[in-house]
Amino acid sequence: QNDQARFKALGWGLRTWDLWNFNECDPRFGDDWPGRIPAQMIGHILFYFSHPGDLIFDPMAGSGVTADTCLALGRKCWSLDMEERPDLRPEIEPYYWDMTIKNWEDTILAGREKPDLIIFDPPYFQKKAADYGENSIARMSRRAYLHFLDNFFRFLKKTTKETTRLALINSDWHDFQGCPAFEEETQNAILLTDYYKILEPAGWELTHIIQAPLSSERFNAITVSAMQKKKILGVTSRYILMLKQKTKFGL
Repeated sequence: QNDQARFKALGWGLRTWDLWNFNECDPRFGDDWPGRIPAQMIGHILFYFSHPGDLIFDPMAGSGVTADTCLALGRKCWSLDMEERPDLRPEIEPYYWDMTIKNWEDTILAGREKPDLIIFDPPYFQKKAADYGENSIARMSRRAYLHFLDNFFRFLKKTTKETTRLALINSDWHDFQGCPAFEEETQNAILLTDYYKILEPAGWELTHIIQAPLSSERFNAITVSAMQKKKILGVTSRYILMLKQKTKFGL
């Protein structure tokens, strides 16, 4: 079957525009996991930015949504994660990223084919940090978190194919829990622009910004009322940054 036939068989509508608002995760894909993302979103990334039979690389696999979706849509997938689950997720290889490593051949990927598409959905800064392991990047300081991503993006650019695409899934982060919007400071936030500030010099060129917002239904009425009284602006933004590698001459 082609991709459109597979979407139809799954009961997924195909979004034609750059707003992918999926309020629920398809329970057939992935495990119950902090920060689990909708398989429908991964399916759309695969539909628009890969071909059947392509190799997809998921360096921080989490719930396994990407692996499951690749299986359903006829893509190959390599998945890594720091949590080892051989009984439940034997296809996800345990691996912790040490960013002092600079070469593909010095990692668990030594000797393997380079991917056509990287789907990178890292643990978001501070979000669900308590639910992740002690070594999760979600627990890092803001500076350390961005430094890790900078090194990781440079590693991917240096060690993958010139035709490899990168899909970064992330969201704006504000310290909105107890801070009125007017009083927020930039050093207490990580915005979409901050990610691009490290992606561009790392050698990645932005091709698309796709909105894939979180559901506002995660805020209950009591929380919303308290936020309104304090003029706190919540965050439901989530984006997919699609990138390709810059050429040697920057063209």
